[in-house]
Amino acid sequence: SGVFQLQLQEFINERGVLASGRPCEPGCRTFFRVCLKHFQAVVSPGPCTFGTVSTPVLGTNSFAVRDDSSGGGRNPLQLPFNFTWPGTFSLIIEAWHAPGDDLRPEALPPDALISKIAIQGSLAVGQNWLLDEQTSTLTRLRYSYRVICSDNYYGDNCSRLCKKRNDHFGHYVCQPDGNLSCLPGWTGEYCQQPICLSGCHEQNGYCSKPAECLCRPGWQGRLCNECIPHNGCRHGTCSTPWQCTCDEGWGGLFCDQDLNYCTHHSPCKNGATCSNSGQRSYTCTCRPGYTGVDCELELGSHHHHHHHH
Repeated sequence: SGVFQLQLQEFINERGVLASGRPCEPGCRTFFRVCLKHFQAVVSPGPCTFGTVSTPVLGTNSFAVRDDSSGGGRNPLQLPFNFTWPGTFSLIIEAWHAPGDDLRPEALPPDALISKIAIQGSLAVGQNWLLDEQTSTLTRLRYSYRVICSDNYYGDNCSRLCKKRNDHFGHYVCQPDGNLSCLPGWTGEYCQQPICLSGCHEQNGYCSKPAECLCRPGWQGRLCNECIPHNGCRHGTCSTPWQCTCDEGWGGLFCDQDLNYCTHHSPCKNGATCSNSGQRSYTCTCRPGYTGVDCELELGSHHHHHHHH
């Protein structure tokens, strides 16, 4: 889908005459009929296959045509099409004299034609206007033209439909050739896949919007690359989730059984020697003169008892 645009710029008819050579009375009240059709090596009569458009009376004899893009939008003239632009065309522009206000063909005298030009050739889709000037014996017409795609249509012949979007179904804009261009933070065929936080673990992390990193069960940390140990694991670590691998000196399912009670708690008193003997248990070897589980009691060995006969 696209539109052929024709910008009429200036028409010169200094002597104010018709194609027949007869002068217009009182002057040539000039309007234009435009016919756009498929390429013909020799432009011949027949239907205007790409469309046709007429203007109101634009001036008398010689005049410049003012730009009217803000007003009724008559100039440039619009010839829309909804097929693949073939890249070639034929264009016929006729200038007519209107004695009255009725511009219909049947209302005009048969010799009301002022001039007729016909061009043909190739024309690529693009923003640039092509300027042209055609001169006949008594008249001159300056104009320019171009073909542009309609909104949401792209490519060399306006055949690629693309509507930019930024919603659940995609996050992209359209390139001139109609290909998608993802908005920052998105990837995938329709740019509907978020790009997670850089470094987010491929298996254990995921995201629902760009630059986030949500952890799957069993994983934690900014990049979801740290495992979560078994619930209740006290003195232990993991390399896969829900493990509890005990730190040195600890035992039991939750690594809460102290295998190194002597070092951690120093229970033995008075210079006694401490030996670990399994989970949370220990033995104190007392120095001479001391007793008790923790060698906390002093032996009464220095008390002398006298026996009387």
